[in-house]
Amino acid sequence: MDKNLITKKLIPIKDKFLQGLKDNWFSQPQRHVTMQRFVPMAEEWFRSTKLNDIQGWDEFPCVDVIMGCTHFIESFVLKYGWEGMQILPQEYGYYGMMGKFGNELGSLEPNKPLIISLPNWYYADLRPEWPDLLKECEQKNIDIHIDFAWITTARDIQIDLDHPCIKSFAMSMSKYSLEWNRVGLRWSRQRTMDSVAVLNQYYGEVNSALTSCGIYMINNIPRDYGWNTYGDLHFKACHELDLTPTKMIHVARQPDQTVVGIGSLLSHLGPGQI
Repeated sequence: MDKNLITKKLIPIKDKFLQGLKDNWFSQPQRHVTMQRFVPMAEEWFRSTKLNDIQGWDEFPCVDVIMGCTHFIESFVLKYGWEGMQILPQEYGYYGMMGKFGNELGSLEPNKPLIISLPNWYYADLRPEWPDLLKECEQKNIDIHIDFAWITTARDIQIDLDHPCIKSFAMSMSKYSLEWNRVGLRWSRQRTMDSVAVLNQYYGEVNSALTSCGIYMINNIPRDYGWNTYGDLHFKACHELDLTPTKMIHVARQPDQTVVGIGSLLSHLGPGQI
C-alpha cells in the first residue's frame, strides 16, 4: 500500500464507480425531478442506513431541500449573524476562515443558538462531551442545530434527536463525490423564516437540475456504499500502515492520534483489493 496516498486533508471516497455515475449523468438523457418530488425520495434514502442508529426523525416534520450542508450553515448564519450564534472548538474549518472560533463547553453563552457538526472531523465520531453539551444547552436555553455533513461516510453512530434543545439538522449527498452537485435535506421541528425556507416555500420549481441529479444518484448509490464497499479494505489499510481505524470510512489515526485521510488510498486501490 502506498503511504504517499495518505493525506492531511480528509478527502472522501472518489472512485471509478462514482466518477462513472457523473459521466453517465452528463452523457445520457435524464428525467426532470422537482424539489417537491425529491424530498420524500431523498428522505427515505437518508433514513435507510443500516450502519447507524438515528432516532427521533419523526419529531422533525418540516423538510426542505438544501444545496449541501454549507447552505444549511450559511442560512443559519444569515438569520442569526456571526455574533448571534456560537460553535464549539475543533469545528468545521469554514468557521475559522470567517473569523469565528469556538466557545469551550461550560462557557457557552445563554440564549445563543449553537451549530455543531456530527460526526465531528477531529473525533471521527460524536463529540465525547455530547451528553454534557445537551445538559448545558438545556440549562442555558441554547438551541442546537446539527450539521450531519459526514454522516453518509460513518458507521456505528448512535444518536437520539428527540431532545428539546435540538431544533434542526441537515444531511447532504456531497461526500459521495458530489461536490459538483451539492444537494441534501434539512429537517426542522418547526419551520421558521430563513433563506432555506424562502427557497423551498416561496420560489416554486427552482434548482430542479440539482434535485434531478440527486434522484439519479439516489437510484444508483446505496446509502451505505462507502462502508459496504470499502469496509474490509479500511481495516486492512490501517493494519498494514500502522494506523488506527475510525468510524469514518475515509479517516484514520496515526500513532500520535493525528487524524489523516485514507479516502484517496481506498479509491486508488478500488473494491475487492483484499
